[in-house]
Amino acid sequence: MSKKIIFSAGGTGGHIFPAMNLMKHFSEKGYDVILVTDKRGNTFISNYSKFRSYILTSGTPTNKNFLKKVLSFFIIFYSLLKAAIILKKEKADVAIGFGGYVSFPISFVSRFFNLPLLIYENNSILGRANKFLLPFAKKIFLSNAINKNFPEKYKNKIHKVGPILNKNILNNLKIEKNYDKDNFSLLILGGSQGAEIFGKIIPPVIKMIKNEGYNIEIIQQCIQSQKDTIIDYYKKNNIKNYVFEFDANVLNLILSSDLAITRCGASTTAELAHTITPFIAVPLPDSIDSHQYLNAKFYEDRGCCRILEQHNFNNENLFNLIMELVKNKNELKIMHENMKKITQNNAYSDIENQIKEIIQK
Repeated sequence: MSKKIIFSAGGTGGHIFPAMNLMKHFSEKGYDVILVTDKRGNTFISNYSKFRSYILTSGTPTNKNFLKKVLSFFIIFYSLLKAAIILKKEKADVAIGFGGYVSFPISFVSRFFNLPLLIYENNSILGRANKFLLPFAKKIFLSNAINKNFPEKYKNKIHKVGPILNKNILNNLKIEKNYDKDNFSLLILGGSQGAEIFGKIIPPVIKMIKNEGYNIEIIQQCIQSQKDTIIDYYKKNNIKNYVFEFDANVLNLILSSDLAITRCGASTTAELAHTITPFIAVPLPDSIDSHQYLNAKFYEDRGCCRILEQHNFNNENLFNLIMELVKNKNELKIMHENMKKITQNNAYSDIENQIKEIIQK
């Protein structure tokens, strides 16, 4: 009988993508895998019909008025009951939580079933759900070292495994980019939900760069409501473009670009670093505990990117920064070389070995 692992993850890209990547790995190894997520996360599993999933609704009482706090406690209590029903039915061998509020119920209730709990933190700061679960977790897998807000008494549980990247990206041979060519390709990534402000600011800046005589191609992720407007703008100004809401083959898009402008989810920045693609980081300003800024700072401190915070993200500042990098190709080359120095652990084998050790005890 195959061993069973229950995965729980919030529905945003930073939580769900590592969970999905690891689920595929363990499924290929013969394990029975199950996902517990919210409605957003469940949409990502639609292409993997062999994977079973449950949908939970959860939340947090923080930063809410009194009535919403009361309602959130009822929702959390219901989600805990539903989590208990799921765990009793499935009788898994181990549970892995990937963060996000919806990962909390399964992870917390696992302690009452004597189910070993592992948690994975993808960001450069510990998420709130994961921080609460530290006392109950047997092991804590980290993508990057966390120097802020991690309690000293739980550091003995840490295993730094690195980012859990899609294997197509992980196994890709790093390609040298030619920064001395005449044409220039710019990739815009807004995260799993797109970025509305990118759709407003970036197209006019691309036109300004083209008017300076540069041969530039744009590959831009956007939200659905902006797509037609952006395409029409680039077509009107004779700018070569590919505009999309979601593209499953993001690897080819990254490999064909010279520079990226991106939100700073942990998975996205790790993918850019692994494919040695320099980027301009625009952290989401209201990300919880400023985790997007800290993700970007990790790479800026290593000379791999430039940060442009959203309060400074306007046509003039973005134009000046892109022009500085385009004119001074040497800085892009330095970023490119610095990315080569960032070593990646084999997260799959590290986590698999830890799980085998736990299951066999």
